[in-house]
Parts: sequence; structure tokens; C-alpha cells
Amino acid sequence: MAGKIRLSNFESLRVLSMIMIVLLHFGTYGFSKYINISELSSINQFLFNFIKVLCLVGVNVYVLISGYFLCTSTFKMSKAIRVVRETFIFSVLIFAGMAVLQRTDGSLAGMLPSFLPVYLSTYWFITVYILLFLISPYLNIVINQLSKKEYEKLLLLLFLVNCVWQFFHPLQSFGVNGGYSIVHFIFLYFVAGYLRHHGTFISSLSTGYYLSVYILIGAGTALMLQQAWELPFKLLTYNSPLTVIMSLALFLFFSKLSFVSRPINAISGYVLGVYLIHEHPLIRQRLWGNVMEWMNVRSESLLILQYLVYAVIIFGVCLGISYVVYSLINYKTFIKRKKPAGKVKMAG
Repeated sequence: MAGKIRLSNFESLRVLSMIMIVLLHFGTYGFSKYINISELSSINQFLFNFIKVLCLVGVNVYVLISGYFLCTSTFKMSKAIRVVRETFIFSVLIFAGMAVLQRTDGSLAGMLPSFLPVYLSTYWFITVYILLFLISPYLNIVINQLSKKEYEKLLLLLFLVNCVWQFFHPLQSFGVNGGYSIVHFIFLYFVAGYLRHHGTFISSLSTGYYLSVYILIGAGTALMLQQAWELPFKLLTYNSPLTVIMSLALFLFFSKLSFVSRPINAISGYVLGVYLIHEHPLIRQRLWGNVMEWMNVRSESLLILQYLVYAVIIFGVCLGISYVVYSLINYKTFIKRKKPAGKVKMAG
């Protein structure tokens, strides 16, 4: 029996979200660290801030995609074990490579983050994502038991606690932590579950509407940032109301598309490796520092273009390395004839 079709709209969004994450990390650990953004021309300041705000949705979108499929799928511990195994292999290979190049002292303290990446939260996203996956069966029970009205009340409560309350009082006791937390991931999971079971919050809206909301909010936030107001900086978190709305708008835009592409489906299977490579502590700062040395920072007219181009190049290089590593991990599957795009199972 043929499996379910892996729709490329969600897979293309998965790829896009990882490109956004690479751009965001480049901007944080490279571009803005070596260049004083306030000294750039007004147009370059706006473009950098605009790109930054647009890319801030990357993590949220990735979680929304996962939640959208997990909320109706059968829980399999093997999936969690597979992610833990792949994270361990990537992390250890990176440590070994850096040790050979003498870029690490090889001490026990230096080894542990690479050999226990999930437990020690070497990759914060992976650690929180694994926890979300483990509790997903219990979240699904809640999703299936709630009526639509009760579900909407729950989402409103979580939105107020997770996204709004932070503007009035810090929430360390709640563990919100700017969206770097299981609280935020659970909120996104419930949002995705609502969309899967009950559809959009407002019906009969076109794809263009969702894309417009995403772009206009991003542009408005970038303009506020350029004025150096205090409030926008509080909005530049994964769990800020504007970031959540933008994430939802972009997700809904792609959810309304319908197409199948073998190249996109193939690429999407390796994007997690892109994150595991470029965000490893032994790689992160060296990588973006080197990229900044390659850039021609004296030519301001080309700065933003270089920023985009180098981010895409790094994504491509990491994707190629990820392909090689995954091929080695799954060598038995790799040597078999691959299934056509229309026969593989829907992503979870």
C-alpha cells in the first residue's frame, strides 16, 4: 500500500525556517558583533533589522510544523531515540574534527558538552524539542478531549501567560525565558493542534493576506527598531506577541499551498544537520568570525547583499556535510533504491 504523500509546502517551509535560523545566527554572532549597526546608513539599518525580524520566526515555525503532524500521529519512542542518536553523532564528529585540528584542548570539561549534547543542552533547541516530543502523547489527550470553545480559552490563557505577561512582570518562576523553554514549545504545539483539528482562527482568508501580515508586521517592527525605542527590543523574542503572530501568518501561508517537489523533500531531510553543525559551540564563533573576515566590510553598499549571500553559502555547505553524515548514519537505507516523492510518508 502506498504511503501518504509528503507535501512540499511544509517541507519547503522547513527548509526556509532553517535558512532563517542561519541568517539569525549570522546576524547575532557575526554581523552585528563586528559591525556597529547604528553607524550604517538608514537604508542598511532598516534592511538588517527587517531581515532579523523576518528570520526571528524560524524556530517557532519549525515547532509549529512538528506539532501540526505530531498531534495526529502515533507516538514512537524510536523517533526520539533517532534524534538523540543523530545529535550525538554530529556533536562527537565535530569534537573529533576540532581535536584533530587542535582547536580544542581535549579536556574532560571540553568533551562533556559534545558527548552529552542533549543532557547538557549543548543545543538548547534539541533538548527542549526532545522533551516536547516525549510529552506529546499527553498533550494530544488534552487536544482531543477539549471542545473548540474550551480549546480557544486554553490558548488565550497560554498566550497571556507566555507572550503578554512578560511586558508587565518578569516570569522566571514560570520558566518562559524569552521562548527558550518548554512552556513556549507547549504553547506552539497547542496552536498547531488547534489548526490541525479546527482550522484557522479566522476563515476565508487568502494566502496573500497571511503573507502581507507577516511582511507588514516585520517592516513595522524594523522601523521601530531603527528609532531605538525600548519597547521593540522586548518584542524581539521567540515568545513576543508580534513574533508569534508573524510565525502563525507564515505557517498559514504555506499551509494553503499544495505541491510536491522531490528536490525539496530530499533537502528537508537534512536541514536538522545544518543546525547541528553551525550551532555547535566549537564551530559557532569560529565560523562567523571567519565569515566576517571574508566579507568586504568597507563597501557598505554591498554589506546586506553579502550578509544574505554568505548565509546561503554557509547553509549550502552545512547541508552538504549533513548529507554526507546522514548517508553514513543510514548507509543501509542509502544504498537501497530511494522511494519516489509521492510514496514517502508525511513528515512528522
